Amino acid sequence: AKAKPVAAAPLKPVAAPVPNSKTFSELEDEISSLKNHISKMESERSEIFENSRRRQKDFENYKSRTERERSETFVNQISNLAMQMLPVLDNMNRALDFAVHVPDDVTNEFRQFFDGIILVNQQLNEVLGEMGVSPISSVGETFNPHLHEAVAIEETENFPPQTISAELLRGYRVGEKVIRASMVKVAAPVKAKSVSVIKTESDDDIFQLETE
Repeated sequence: AKAKPVAAAPLKPVAAPVPNSKTFSELEDEISSLKNHISKMESERSEIFENSRRRQKDFENYKSRTERERSETFVNQISNLAMQMLPVLDNMNRALDFAVHVPDDVTNEFRQFFDGIILVNQQLNEVLGEMGVSPISSVGETFNPHLHEAVAIEETENFPPQTISAELLRGYRVGEKVIRASMVKVAAPVKAKSVSVIKTESDDDIFQLETE
């Protein structure tokens, strides 16, 4: 059988382009309006970013202030507790200083008593150390009015001037906070003595006076 020819579909006419009804001036106005809108959005974005940054900074400052206040409160509480314990520690130190001068022929019971005081003193110092309480160095150190309280001046050649020669009462601090200053003696240079020779009418009588 012969194939029947297929009729081609009729071609649709192409629509003519619709001319733009907007004028050039209207297009410029629209572009200008879009630019203004974009500029406004950028300004709002910058403002949002600045507000966010300011709030973040305020939060960090608040966090730092809270941590600082918490730390100061903790240090104050530790300082108050340590101040109540220091008199006990002072008495133990005096007992230990006395035990050093006890003769060797003391009874065994008396020696065991001082050994017990030494043990309690060590434990008390360990507790204070765990709390952050540390003694202030004094003997041999340069006098510091923020750490030491001078109660006497000692003329000596064993220490340089303005150096602490003796500690009368030990001081303590918590971190950088001084809860009790050390009471100390401060070394001063020994004043030179001048010798004055006094002669009488008779050269045989000569007196020497030592004056500072």
